[in-house]
Amino acid sequence: MAKDARGKFASSVSQDGSFSVFYQKGWVFLTVWPSEGKGKPVYPEEVKSRMQLLGMPEVPRRLLRECIERASGSDEALVEWEGGKVLLAIITVEVDEDDMAARVTVEPPKKGAAPPILGDILEALNKSGVVYGIDQPLIEKILLHREYGKSHTVAYGKEPVHSEETNVLYHFNSDRGKPYLTTGFDRVEFREINFIENKKKGELLAELVIPAEPVPGMTVRGEPILARSSQEGFALTAGANTFWDAERTHIFAAVDGNVVCSPTGEISIEQSITVDGVNLETGNLHFEGSIVVTGEIGDGFTVEAKGDIEVGGSVGRATLRAGGNILLKSAVRGNGEALIECGGDFFAKYVESARVICKGNAFIEEVVLHSQLVVWKHCILRGRKAEFIGGSVLAGGSLWCKKLGNTLEIPTYAMVGTNPSLFAAFKEAQRNKEQKEKELAEAKSQLALMGKAARESRGGEKVEKAKAQLASEVSRITADIALLAEKVSLLQKDLQVDSESFLVAEDFIFPGVTVTFGRREFHTSSKGSSKAILQMRGNRILESGYNPATKPNLKF
Repeated sequence: MAKDARGKFASSVSQDGSFSVFYQKGWVFLTVWPSEGKGKPVYPEEVKSRMQLLGMPEVPRRLLRECIERASGSDEALVEWEGGKVLLAIITVEVDEDDMAARVTVEPPKKGAAPPILGDILEALNKSGVVYGIDQPLIEKILLHREYGKSHTVAYGKEPVHSEETNVLYHFNSDRGKPYLTTGFDRVEFREINFIENKKKGELLAELVIPAEPVPGMTVRGEPILARSSQEGFALTAGANTFWDAERTHIFAAVDGNVVCSPTGEISIEQSITVDGVNLETGNLHFEGSIVVTGEIGDGFTVEAKGDIEVGGSVGRATLRAGGNILLKSAVRGNGEALIECGGDFFAKYVESARVICKGNAFIEEVVLHSQLVVWKHCILRGRKAEFIGGSVLAGGSLWCKKLGNTLEIPTYAMVGTNPSLFAAFKEAQRNKEQKEKELAEAKSQLALMGKAARESRGGEKVEKAKAQLASEVSRITADIALLAEKVSLLQKDLQVDSESFLVAEDFIFPGVTVTFGRREFHTSSKGSSKAILQMRGNRILESGYNPATKPNLKF
């Protein structure tokens, strides 16, 4: 490689010199990079022209020439410039109301200003009082990729760790509020449900644990958050068929059976039985604990349990009663004679021609067909079909399905948001009143006949006596009717609709469907209603569209 006149090796690559002039930290800076080979150097006039274009103050030509001659590639301060602040990037800091997070938004700098650096962001955070939990690597990434105009959370506070009040470790599922798994489409996964959790004799059920020491937290402003220190223990009781260890810190099963935990913290073992099926070999089943039937329940049989009932096969024209939950992993085909009652939740894949009375929530995966359901809480159909066709449902909470009714316009009735106990009392009072009115009509008819016989002088004293008895009976029945009418009126006023209840039909409500909220009725048009949500608002039923993105929430 040849040497130039200064004795330095000349570059075989030609590249023009370049420069950058920018405002930063109250000064105008100039950075000059030298030319290579036969490349054109930077001239003072170019720099001066750029500075004039950006509105920067003038500097002596000599100073520009010296910087250009050095061409060091380093930032060199030229002149102070107070007005250059208007070119800087705008950094906005927002702190959450609870001081547990801080966000930064960086607007891009105007032409002529240097891009913001880490120190600029840290300075802006400090001015806003943010001094703790700052994620500097994230800030550097934001600046490197110039993610301007976006809000980024760059500081997080530290939540305190409170001393736990409930210092109990359960070795079983103690939460029976939702003891089932769902898929990503909110479908109940029946294969994974198991209300009955059997434990062997001597197996550990629960233990008391020492609460963790409280650890204080910190806000992004550096203010400490005190952690609560609980001095209270948790009430834990060894119930039926369980026992404490010598230290009274561990509870064990005394027999084989289903473990349950009461709301007061009492742990006990229900002795449970498992049978292959209910048929002539087993006869009817009546048990104090829980019952698992792995196979089918035949027609005409009864299964009663104070605990839970779980059935793996189909159910025919049978009667099932449980003090707890009922889980039917297959179908119910009751032919109008199946009766199912439970004090907890009811789960089934398919229900046809059956009567279901459920004191908890009812979850059906596929179809309810020609059945009568009375559900104290929510009635939810969330499977592939999720259709309710024919029959009726009374839900104290909400009703959720895909299709209500069908194209044949089979009469289908849905009463939503009405307390079943009040409704049953109201209907009974109505029936009693109607029965008494029939009795009154019959008594009055007989009294008229007796009156006619008396006028015609037939029967004598015997007729007069019967007439007096009938008149007394008419008066008594009339008084009963008045009392029942008052009771009906009062119960009707008490039938208030739960303000949080609603009906969702994800696909369609067909003609032939009647929906009631209390005393208000809804009938769809002759074309039906597509993707509908019905809710009681004021004194009217409001219909709105169903959108999966903004679907209402069920409260359990």
